[in-house]
Amino acid sequence: MRLELSDLPPRIRAQAEAQIAARGQKRAPATPSMAAAASIAETAGMDFDSRGEYDYYMGVILPKVQRGQIVNVETHRAFSLLPEKEYGNVKLPAARYTADFVLTYADGTMEVVEVKSKFTRRQQRDYIYRRRLFIDLVAEPRGWRFVEHITPDTSAEIKAWKRLAKQKG
Repeated sequence: MRLELSDLPPRIRAQAEAQIAARGQKRAPATPSMAAAASIAETAGMDFDSRGEYDYYMGVILPKVQRGQIVNVETHRAFSLLPEKEYGNVKLPAARYTADFVLTYADGTMEVVEVKSKFTRRQQRDYIYRRRLFIDLVAEPRGWRFVEHITPDTSAEIKAWKRLAKQKG
């Protein structure tokens, strides 16, 4: 009897997929430069805000799309968390959460993926609250999974990616 990845429990399956992806990355040629990665993303019709998003898409999401496990990928989908309102004489802005990837699996499972660098996570102090609101108000009631992927990007890499993104338009 042959055991498939889909037969494994979710946590074990995620570990196995990560190990397989890591094994594949070791055999792959050197990763493209920032400019080449931005160019590849543009020709694929994808919009990535960071190198971490690009790497996650190419290393984790794209292989699952090719195997037919993922049937739909949405990038940068915005979710309304709280509406704009006034309280006394204070105007409170609307609270929104924008997910990096919203994935629909072939079995109907929905997964929201947030890719953050350690640097960006420290800089965006409100992120942990928006993440909590999103999980409590949107993901959990709908039965969606939430995955947070933390990358070791440096501030220099982030600045270079943003500079390239501005140059592209």
